[in-house]
Amino acid sequence: MKRIIAIILLFTLLLAAGCTGKDLSAYETAVSCIGKPLSALTEQIGEPASVSYSSSCLGDGEDGELYYDGFTVYTYRDTDGSENVYDVMEAN
Repeated sequence: MKRIIAIILLFTLLLAAGCTGKDLSAYETAVSCIGKPLSALTEQIGEPASVSYSSSCLGDGEDGELYYDGFTVYTYRDTDGSENVYDVMEAN
């Protein structure tokens, strides 16, 4: 429960900053990009170390796992080629 509250508070703070990356860590920047196009994220923190895609249960597109140092970005790539960030998880 504490983690959920912390994530909500962090998301609220980062939402106010937008996906700008100003004075934010790469992880915080990634979190601020949830719901935005993947291109907004890669412009701020660069390309991931590695990627993996598989068929999605969300639609006809693909789910992506983009691995950065210390966290993973989860995306949905639609059949039209658009790709959006839908979650970010820190590595344990």
